[in-house]
Amino acid sequence: MDKIVICSAALLSPEGDLLMVRKRGSSYFQLPGGKIGPGEHREQTLVRELKEELQFDVSEKELRFIGSHATQAVNELNTVVEGYIYLIRLAERRAFAAYEELEEVVWISRQDWHSYRLAHLASEFVIPKWLSGDFDE
Repeated sequence: MDKIVICSAALLSPEGDLLMVRKRGSSYFQLPGGKIGPGEHREQTLVRELKEELQFDVSEKELRFIGSHATQAVNELNTVVEGYIYLIRLAERRAFAAYEELEEVVWISRQDWHSYRLAHLASEFVIPKWLSGDFDE
């Protein structure tokens, strides 16, 4: 079994909605982020990936680590994905466009999240925390 290590962001709007992305050729929505590059530390990876995928500039000090989780990757056969997840609270809701390998970017709410086909990392780790209010201040 192969293993990939990624860093992802749980981006929350002021209303509490969660940003999800869908890569080109995939039917699963997942958190924005990606694989750790050679010589990068986790926070550097996430800052780079958010810039590439969403044209979103964020500083490392804005990232709040919320945990890690390992599960079956949805887009790679026989592969486990280990994700390091960071929370980012936005001061205002933004309309993000898809760049690089992304095809779609959506805000999901606590009312409609079940309408989306979600990657395991999101559905097993982030969604339960989000729905339970773990991200609420």
